[in-house]
Amino acid sequence: MAFSFAEAKAQLRRAVHSTLGVAAFYQDDSMSTPQPIRVRWHSKIARFGDLESSGWAERIEGIDRVIFAAVDARQLNVRYAGRVTIPEYGIELILDAMEPADGPEEEIWLVARP
Repeated sequence: MAFSFAEAKAQLRRAVHSTLGVAAFYQDDSMSTPQPIRVRWHSKIARFGDLESSGWAERIEGIDRVIFAAVDARQLNVRYAGRVTIPEYGIELILDAMEPADGPEEEIWLVARP
């Protein structure tokens, strides 16, 4: 049987999510109680503005994303303005925009902090 890069990528993403994901709760307006889910929270810094030293002010901005296993996201029907609470980190995040899919197994959302 030939090697399947797509299957290898899917297996790797499942392994990463199960190993590095943390317990969280998801809730939106259609739910009466928060539902447990496993997520990964990524936060990074982006620099904007005076990148060429041309006299403009430079701005540093945090970019937060939450990564769901696609099967879990579909099961809970995660959607815009849904809230993800991660007790281990003591943070609540609000889903803002879903990123375009870049392969199997993951659903990635840009999030805002309330």
